[in-house]
Amino acid sequence: MSQTIEDVEVDTPQEVRENNRVTLWKLLLIVPVMLAFCASLVPLYRQICEVLGITATRSLVENTQVDNSRLVKVEFDASLNQKFAWRFEPVERNVEIHPGAIVTINYRVTNTLPYATTGRAVPSFGPIESGLYFNKIECFCFSNQTLQPGETRDMPVTFFVDPKMPRNIGSIALSYTFFDVTESVKKS
Repeated sequence: MSQTIEDVEVDTPQEVRENNRVTLWKLLLIVPVMLAFCASLVPLYRQICEVLGITATRSLVENTQVDNSRLVKVEFDASLNQKFAWRFEPVERNVEIHPGAIVTINYRVTNTLPYATTGRAVPSFGPIESGLYFNKIECFCFSNQTLQPGETRDMPVTFFVDPKMPRNIGSIALSYTFFDVTESVKKS
């Protein structure tokens, strides 16, 4: 069955205005409904947290895993592979921490070359067994680092020392060595 132009109904300008007005009112009604819905989520969230026994406040909870009865000295060192032309050093040379406390320190690296290069840091610990108790949460050593020519960057290491570390280990030396991986990154 074919239709001709004469068979198609066309709305009059008044009908179009009326349809537009109805659509506008529907859209304007959506805004307060959405606001009311969003406002109701806060008490609903609090109620769910209360039922589940979750504290809904933004208070900081004391870390009960911290061993305040002793301090461990952590010393930081930095070195470069012989063929790598970056400057690399710890910003803080050492810190004294309570085992279990979360700490962030920084290393600073500068690309002294006139072109972008990529490096990979490898950590080492002294005494060796202290590495079993040194837990990195965030570290630049987790991935390759690419620096542009002349770029300097502070790179954080966030860590804690496990409170189960034997008491006879009173200090830890953490050393990072950066290796040039520019060519191997280009090949992959």
